[in-house]
Amino acid sequence: MSRSVTLRGNKQGVHVARLLTFICALFCVPGLWANEAHELYNDLYTVGSGSVLLSYQYIDVRHFQNGADKVPIPEVTAQSLYLEADYAVAYRWRLELGLPYIWKRALPPSPHQPLALDPPRPEVPYIDDGKYRGEFQDFYLGVTYLWIETPVQVEPFFRIIIPSHDYQFFANSAVGQNLWKVEMGLELTHFPLFSNWYYQLSCSYTVVEQTLGVNVNHFRFNAETGYFLTPNFALKVFGISRVGNGQNAQLYPPAARTTENWFEHDRTLKHNSANVGIGAEWFFHEKYQLAANVFTTVWGNSVHWVDFAGDLAVTRYF
Repeated sequence: MSRSVTLRGNKQGVHVARLLTFICALFCVPGLWANEAHELYNDLYTVGSGSVLLSYQYIDVRHFQNGADKVPIPEVTAQSLYLEADYAVAYRWRLELGLPYIWKRALPPSPHQPLALDPPRPEVPYIDDGKYRGEFQDFYLGVTYLWIETPVQVEPFFRIIIPSHDYQFFANSAVGQNLWKVEMGLELTHFPLFSNWYYQLSCSYTVVEQTLGVNVNHFRFNAETGYFLTPNFALKVFGISRVGNGQNAQLYPPAARTTENWFEHDRTLKHNSANVGIGAEWFFHEKYQLAANVFTTVWGNSVHWVDFAGDLAVTRYF
């Protein structure tokens, strides 16, 4: 082996060693990057500051969880654009406003047959024909208060969900339930000192407008943990769960799918589920953040099983 080749090999070895040392330092040496994110988050409560978020989501459903049985169904897909803005109106107070636009389709055959109901409902169109249809869903109005800042950030919140218009709810391809909802909850966020990790937990209770006297009030639980690989880039894992009241899907065998209860079933079922996913967040500019997530359902009861879902969001801070 010539001396020049040996020298080149030694230089490459030095570069590789430096790279490995840098990577180890990212994961092994405690840093302040999560704390920098903490400071940025608290800046959202500075009066006059806020953010605007635009997100795109895709959901693919091919099963329905009917009790203990995961039943194949014709494919249901949904795409949505969601616009949300929040603004710090006073010290420790933020107002939030959002509205989604949803395109959805369900492949036939479908049990949502308006003309098969007793009595038939010709005024309700059959829309589970495999065609995409889009419309606005529900207004989202909320207020969040920064109750405790350290050592754990505690934020109570209150939200109202209002249907944007009288949209159709009887279909697999319906964009929503067309119901008023009020949600009250608490979110905890912890940025450990001298660490690049962060942790977030939230719990809320939602009171839902009743249909046919059925109580479908429910709890929501969210958990998230993330690690900052750099001051501007973080990876995370998360879980989202809904547990509450409502009817079981087993109450509606094919022979019962002509009644008023069947017509309203999408608004009276439990829709209990647990989803898990992974994601990443990147501050590619001082005032812009890009986030991406993928998730799937791991448990459910009387609910569409999300086989795959992904979303991409950009946030502008001001």
